[in-house]
Parts: sequence; structure tokens; C-alpha cells
Amino acid sequence: MPDPYLVGNGRWCSTCFPAGAPRSFINLRRTRKARAGCNECAGAGRIRFTAEEIVASTVAEVRAHRERAA
Repeated sequence: MPDPYLVGNGRWCSTCFPAGAPRSFINLRRTRKARAGCNECAGAGRIRFTAEEIVASTVAEVRAHRERAA
């Protein structure tokens, strides 16, 4: 089951968008609905992952998959 918060190299802020990703394309009006003082995304509405975070999560998923397969 796909994670409704994941998008590209980041994810939607779970505080600003508690129901998951917005249904339509994000435009300037929609982005302003993100909370300006949000501690999770700082009002951007999205949280971008660094390369280190992407690699670490991929390695963790592969290890878990190998353990289940063994």
C-alpha cells in the first residue's frame, strides 16, 4: 500500500495536510493553507528528504526485506 504522504524526494507535511496529499495540483493558493508556524515543514507544506535520508531508508528497507525472505 503506497504511503499517501510521499511525493518525489519528500513528503507532505502530516501536520498541515493530515488527510495525506492534496487531491489536486498544488498551486500558490493551496500552498498558503499550510501553517506558517509549523514546526515540521516551516510553512512549506512539504518536507524534503536529503540524499542521506533517502539512502538510509532504502538500506533499512532492503535489510528488512532480506530478513523476511531468509
